[in-house]
Amino acid sequence: MEVYYLAFANTWSLETKLKEKVMTEQDYIVREIFAYYGSTMYMAQTIEKGFMNLVVTSHHKYKITKTRYDEILYEKASLTFGQLKREIKDINIFSEEELLMIDKFHEIRDFLAHSFWWDRSVEFYDETQQHKLLIELDEMKVFFETINDLINEKMQLFIDRNGIDIETIYNELISQGKTIPLEKFRKLNKNEQVVELFAYKNTENSVIPIFKLEDGTFWTLCEVGLTQYKFEIIEVNKLKLKKIDDIFPINQFNPRPKIENHWNYELDLKKKGLKMVVEKENVDSPMKWSIKA
Repeated sequence: MEVYYLAFANTWSLETKLKEKVMTEQDYIVREIFAYYGSTMYMAQTIEKGFMNLVVTSHHKYKITKTRYDEILYEKASLTFGQLKREIKDINIFSEEELLMIDKFHEIRDFLAHSFWWDRSVEFYDETQQHKLLIELDEMKVFFETINDLINEKMQLFIDRNGIDIETIYNELISQGKTIPLEKFRKLNKNEQVVELFAYKNTENSVIPIFKLEDGTFWTLCEVGLTQYKFEIIEVNKLKLKKIDDIFPINQFNPRPKIENHWNYELDLKKKGLKMVVEKENVDSPMKWSIKA
């Protein structure tokens, strides 16, 4: 324990010397260790978000909207890497050998984030052993670069298959002049209360259902139930739906029903045995929806 605190005393000493602009060769080595560590942790975070992007981008095969994409991105950004890893396996694009590499990355990433300085306190404090940390961190970074190359290879498959214009997306982000925070989306509960349901002419050739929930937010259909509708509701574009005049509020409404196929499911409206049926012949065909008894 004493060595551990002495190791961090070294850090304080280096900071003091930096301010005084008096540094020895050993001080430069310590600074180099921090630089190696920072670079390796940067690569670890890049990889973690790369895996997240793979999971999110995989939803493009369901022909989701831009708003739905943003919602999925917001949802996956809050997952731990352990949770994310389960979803990585579900998208079924990695071999068994590659999955073992991902497990190894997870182990090293957690070690770096939570235990590195504790478990290497003696090596950090002892000037004769500090070179070991540089070697170890460099080996980690080389392995991380291999994982990052693997992610880029898999991502390119999604980009090519779905015709995603990455360059335009990149240029739009850069043009903002700063990193734009993720747009927030409310998480749906298993049971929601619907206070209004109406048809809505969102484009010249499209009419979609809009669900207004108890908290005043608006939602419409996506590949697995409801997704938040973030655009302004224009009153003149609202159309009345037959059969539902006296069924509000709809209690215990499940906005994420169990489905066998994306875009093909039923939403139980509870009263009068009414159901909203959602269907597509395939991912490229138009979405159809109707209320049936």
